[in-house]
Amino acid sequence: MGANAIAMAGARPLVRPTAFDWNPTLEPKLAEIDEGTVAYVVTGDGPPLLLLHGFGGEIWMWERQVAALSKRYRLYIPDLLGYGYSDRPRVDYTPSLFISTIRQFMDRLGVRSAGLIGNSMGGGIAWAFALTYPTRVDKLVLIDSIPPQVVPAVRNRLFRWFLAIRHVPLLPHLAVALRTRGMVRTALTQVVYDDRLITDEVVERQYRISRIAGTARVIASTVRYADEVTRYAGALETLRQPTLIIWGEQDGLFPVTVGGQLHASIRNSELVIIKDSGHMPMWEKPDETNRAILEFLGRE
Repeated sequence: MGANAIAMAGARPLVRPTAFDWNPTLEPKLAEIDEGTVAYVVTGDGPPLLLLHGFGGEIWMWERQVAALSKRYRLYIPDLLGYGYSDRPRVDYTPSLFISTIRQFMDRLGVRSAGLIGNSMGGGIAWAFALTYPTRVDKLVLIDSIPPQVVPAVRNRLFRWFLAIRHVPLLPHLAVALRTRGMVRTALTQVVYDDRLITDEVVERQYRISRIAGTARVIASTVRYADEVTRYAGALETLRQPTLIIWGEQDGLFPVTVGGQLHASIRNSELVIIKDSGHMPMWEKPDETNRAILEFLGRE
């Protein structure tokens, strides 16, 4: 009881914004699925693209793709269930849950099929979704994506520690619930190559969302079920969608060798390395990343 009380300290109710400070032109929208409400934005005209953020992420991590990609494509950018400004229902945050919620999200918005772009955990959801619902995915762009053997692939010391405690009762929950702004800054600097990009403004937007009630429970549950993605390992070679794999050369979480392994496992794939970038090249090196994405998607 005492640990739960500590975990709840400072938690805030979920209050959704009417606009985003990082892009006031985007209108926050809501979609209802079986498990709750998913927050998202939609912008642009053209073939549909679904952009999926990573573990602990939110819509804002795609802020530097909006202008470039929306000129040719209709972008659907959700906060995954349990993340950002989406609901945090009391469910098990397994890979199959995320796959199901993406299918429901597409159904609600009338998106029969789309190109899927995913970063980190969002990349894993993208390729697992393509394996589960192959007719609903046109092309895949996997940006520093988790591999099927995700736990042993992690190289970052902080994230390895978090994975090591994932089955200890309450400890992962408390590790997230008690985060300070300084700890949020430290976590963000682990996923970029240039620490100067992690400004006070970026830390604050991430910290605000991390304080929403239920966030610690979601994060702890997600990491608890991380191993379950291995069930898709054998099927990865059956992927038939054209796939672009983008990797930050300086990714300290999943080294470039992981990208090479994914490239070797997915038959119809190509690998592009982004120099001077960490785990989120789409945010850290948007010009190079957007150029690679648009060139790939533009091919017949």
